[in-house]
Amino acid sequence: MQIPFELAIALKYLFKKKERFISISAALAITGMIIGTGALILAMSLANGFNDTIKSKILGIETSVKIANKTGGLMKNNNAVIKKVEAIKGVKAVFATLRSEAILSSSSKFGAVIFEGVRKKFIDRRLKKYIKKGTFVGNSILIGAPLAKSLKLHIGDSVKLIIPFGNISPFGLIPKTVNLKVSGVFQTGFYQYDHAFVFMPLTDAQKILEVGDMIDSIDISMYNPYQVSSLVKTLSMRFSDFRIISWISQNANLFYAMKLQKIIIFIILLLILIVSSFAISASLIMLVMEKRSDIAILRSMGARKTQIKSIFIIEGLIVASVGITIGIVAGTGSAVLLGHYQFIKLPKDIFYLNTVPVSISGTDVVFTALAALIISFLATLYPASKAASEPITEQIKQ
Repeated sequence: MQIPFELAIALKYLFKKKERFISISAALAITGMIIGTGALILAMSLANGFNDTIKSKILGIETSVKIANKTGGLMKNNNAVIKKVEAIKGVKAVFATLRSEAILSSSSKFGAVIFEGVRKKFIDRRLKKYIKKGTFVGNSILIGAPLAKSLKLHIGDSVKLIIPFGNISPFGLIPKTVNLKVSGVFQTGFYQYDHAFVFMPLTDAQKILEVGDMIDSIDISMYNPYQVSSLVKTLSMRFSDFRIISWISQNANLFYAMKLQKIIIFIILLLILIVSSFAISASLIMLVMEKRSDIAILRSMGARKTQIKSIFIIEGLIVASVGITIGIVAGTGSAVLLGHYQFIKLPKDIFYLNTVPVSISGTDVVFTALAALIISFLATLYPASKAASEPITEQIKQ
């Protein structure tokens, strides 16, 4: 099979041994594309992994949707509403929840916490898989493992729960103190929950806060939390007197920050590809200067300007394609190794994670390759146009 003469000449120029400088410049251009493409794929894989892991950890403990009072206060534990919600398609489970801020005090230390009053159904459906020791019983709390460690608490230890806005006296509000026991320890892997949340039976929380049968919200767990928008729409229509909060809107600031971070990473690393494209352009300019006489001969033999231009565009795209291909292999390979061996550790109090998560997206790989090819193509246009506009007569005379 005969290949087009433009491709044949481009390959001849690329691999001709005597063109030492041109070969070195092409190698530098390829190296630049390898670094740019590989770094971009690796960085995007890390960003995807971080985003996916944070979302999975949030969904591991948080419910998909909350139905709360429109005014922001407490609301009655309405069993009729709960039954109607349970009948909606896609709903997995419904829980009544009461939460408040408090201070947890051991014999030696104390710390600020958020305590949640929940039914045993919530523990069985949502938290049971994270419980390391103990169980969920009345007049006691489940506490996060890191919080228990910092307060030097163990299962069976007594602990004081101090409610800042407790009893009213002639001198104002006096903190209310309740003695409880530690009945269990959990660890979700999500820093915010493990260090700040404690759980107790809903009836105990209602007695401590003296709110009767009032709750903060009705929490809904879905089979597919990523289809939450349709459930929010249904709930908003059926329960217009309540405020509907999805897990996405509740964590909107975090998700926006992660999305913005990914965009910034992409733009910064894209600059490496743009710089690498200058190396391709410089390589082609040197090749055009070296091959002026060849260009003149080809033109005198009937080659059109567009064909001359195509030769150098193909030359540049071959160099770019080699670099992009190796860069994709290097980037995805590095991501796979990093995800498998997890040799980079992170401070959990900052990132919510202790290792670097990796998630390779085929869409990101394809998009990166296309972006690199487009940038490389644009870099070839000036040298190729210059080659096509070379004067024929002067070069033939020389």
